[in-house]
Amino acid sequence: MDENRLFDHWGNALLLSLQLEQTSHEITQSLEELASLVESLGARVADRIIQNRSQIHPAYYFGTGKLSQIKEVILQKDADAVIVDASLSPKQTRNIEQKFNRPVLDRTQVILEIFARNARTRESKLQIELAQAEFLLPRLAGLWKHLDRERGGIGVSRGGGEKQIENDRQYLRRRISRLREEIKRIERERDTQKKRRVQCLNVSLVGYTNAGKSTVMNRLTDSDVLVENRLFATLDSTTRLMEEDFRPKILLSDTVGFIKNLPHELVAAFRSTLGTIGDADLLLQVIDSSSDFEDHIDTTNQVLKQMEADCIPVIKVFNKIDRVPFAQLQIMRKLNPDAVFISALNEGIQELRASIGSFFERRMETMTIRLDYQHSQNISDIYQYSRVDSIDYQEEGILMTLTSLPGNLSRLRHHLTPSVQEVMG
Repeated sequence: MDENRLFDHWGNALLLSLQLEQTSHEITQSLEELASLVESLGARVADRIIQNRSQIHPAYYFGTGKLSQIKEVILQKDADAVIVDASLSPKQTRNIEQKFNRPVLDRTQVILEIFARNARTRESKLQIELAQAEFLLPRLAGLWKHLDRERGGIGVSRGGGEKQIENDRQYLRRRISRLREEIKRIERERDTQKKRRVQCLNVSLVGYTNAGKSTVMNRLTDSDVLVENRLFATLDSTTRLMEEDFRPKILLSDTVGFIKNLPHELVAAFRSTLGTIGDADLLLQVIDSSSDFEDHIDTTNQVLKQMEADCIPVIKVFNKIDRVPFAQLQIMRKLNPDAVFISALNEGIQELRASIGSFFERRMETMTIRLDYQHSQNISDIYQYSRVDSIDYQEEGILMTLTSLPGNLSRLRHHLTPSVQEVMG
């Protein structure tokens, strides 16, 4: 079975949406986003059609009368694919394809395809393949029905289509099992790397796709993470050293962008990559100031809650302020007094850097220890876990005043006992 058969080559797409309880603005905004997703695949948007309906048709999603009108538009616009701004059931997809005689993709499939094209590392490629396989498994019925039609007649044995479907199911189940095992192996390697970084402060960039997280990453770490003006340009978690002189060291991680109605298959598949968010001491929520950012903030918060990461402290970073009128920007500043406002390419990076440092400084504690000379080799560990504010070589031992997060000081007490003695001031 061709593993990439989920997607055919199509260039002229008709976008469809069903307005139920959403407002017209919400529907229009979602279709605009879908159009950007489709165009990022290199396709053109032939037209957009919205049906206002009280409920979803169980078999066709849209009303049967509307389907006839849509079919006329397909012929008029010469559309070679239909994209539905929703998640369709396998039955609905098959029925609509039969009506239109065109490939029908839903929002989930479009996002899966974008992820598949943008995956760079082995881990992200495995995660995408897993998400695609899990998406395809319940949708196999219908892909091979033509074999039974060509075979003709009615027999007691299973038809060619049914046999092929069962073969494909077995193949996909085996493939899914192997992919999960391979991803678990990579996760174990990641846990090993995580243990080496336990003494560091971890900051993760989160936010809506195309908000400018990678540009912020590059400016804060003087690195060269891929930056492109398109949705989901970054899929792989990238970690860089942010502050060499700050103690403990600060590590900054860039992660995949969020999007409204992010398919649950992708959230599940990328849970290991997104694990850097759950391990963070601080989240920088990067927001595109020139966009409909309130909706983007809500979407980001929903995904963080889904990941059980909504308890981690957040600094809001309003990016691209150079695209916002001055009066509007002033209002935004007053409504978000604790946020940092930047244009990642032009201004505000030093202020953001200072805000991150201040965040950790406010949470740090100080303790004084005396390290005996017999264990002086432990000084390197002390410098890794903390900032050494003062050091005095006395006859009884090395007197050191340390500042760090409470967790790091607890680790030092645990690892260095009995070579150190805490001195109460």
